Amino acid sequence: MPVKKIPSAEVEIGMVVSSLDRPWRETPFLLQGFQVKTQRDVDHLVEQSQYVWILVADEEIEISSGPAGVSPISVSPSSVGKVRYEHTALAGPELEEARRSYKEVAGLVKDVETLVAADKELRLDQVRKSLDTMVDSVLRNPDAYIWLTRIQQFDSYTYRHALSASVWATTLGRELGLSRREIVALGTGTLLMDIGNTALPREILRKKGRLSDEEWTLVKSHVDQGVRILSKASSATVDVIDIVRTHHERLDGSGYPAGLRGKQIPFFGQIAGIVDFYAAVTIPRPYAPAIAPSAAMQILHKQRHRYFDEALVQAFIQALSTYPTGSLVELSNGAVGIVLSQNPGFRLHPNLVLLLDPDKKPYGSYPIVHLATEVEDRRGAPLHIQRTLIDGTYGLQVENLSL
Repeated sequence: MPVKKIPSAEVEIGMVVSSLDRPWRETPFLLQGFQVKTQRDVDHLVEQSQYVWILVADEEIEISSGPAGVSPISVSPSSVGKVRYEHTALAGPELEEARRSYKEVAGLVKDVETLVAADKELRLDQVRKSLDTMVDSVLRNPDAYIWLTRIQQFDSYTYRHALSASVWATTLGRELGLSRREIVALGTGTLLMDIGNTALPREILRKKGRLSDEEWTLVKSHVDQGVRILSKASSATVDVIDIVRTHHERLDGSGYPAGLRGKQIPFFGQIAGIVDFYAAVTIPRPYAPAIAPSAAMQILHKQRHRYFDEALVQAFIQALSTYPTGSLVELSNGAVGIVLSQNPGFRLHPNLVLLLDPDKKPYGSYPIVHLATEVEDRRGAPLHIQRTLIDGTYGLQVENLSL
């Protein structure tokens, strides 16, 4: 379901707000994708924002890949674009390879949290070594790990957010043509960027209502706590610490903790901010539903220049594609599927696993459709993606599917 931008003062009771005019994690709101039920809800929105995005019942709005000649990245290493990564493995075989190492990589966040909680030394060289298999897989074909982070069940939102952000950041590094060393650093930093949350009371992190000023100040302190933890770690690099220190900074100076602007925000910190926002709004949380990947992409696209670097946003959209792997989609004939893998050069025509037939009845098996070549359905009608869906639509929960 697409979104529409309106002034906060025009919000009416009954509307569903998908996002504010700034990342939700940088306001006292903990709810994302909530329905406005009272005048007090309206008043709070007006206090915290000038504009909001609301869900509207309309056809899917396609996100363009951006105009030619997009402005260059405000801060970037000279290595951007120096490496050109090709798909050297098909999604199917790479998925089988990725499954072998996935459990080890997924367990990294738990291991790190256990070490920090026990006040034991965090060995970043060991973290990087464990991430090597993930990075190699993403460089061969990013679809496999993106797919696994989407369909696997996680013990908590924290673990899923950390691993998903790391995979998406690695994928963006691949798209930007960074060196393998830089991509490993990027994956490591984004995996650990919220490590400071381990020092905060769990009841605040799980609170469903609006945070008090004191609670909000405490939540923001997770950045300084994370820097403190990593500064004591062996082999902590400047790049990794920069990610933890600046992933909540924004181009216009509205971020925290230092209110950095533009080029003051390091390159990796800018990337981390984008993937952190995308993960925050597309992964279901215990206290708030997720929004569709396409809606998140549209919000990012509208927030370029103000909060996020335009070229990095465009590269992120290009890296994940218009319909990211793992997205629930509805086809023009009414069938419902999930994006299995991408077709390079055909952004609007990915490969899908079909889940529901045009009458919304489950398939006996899971047929695969290749939209790049299968342009018509069995009745001869044009076949294309009509819209993306949020988790739970038609009773489908992605991580509960036996795929």
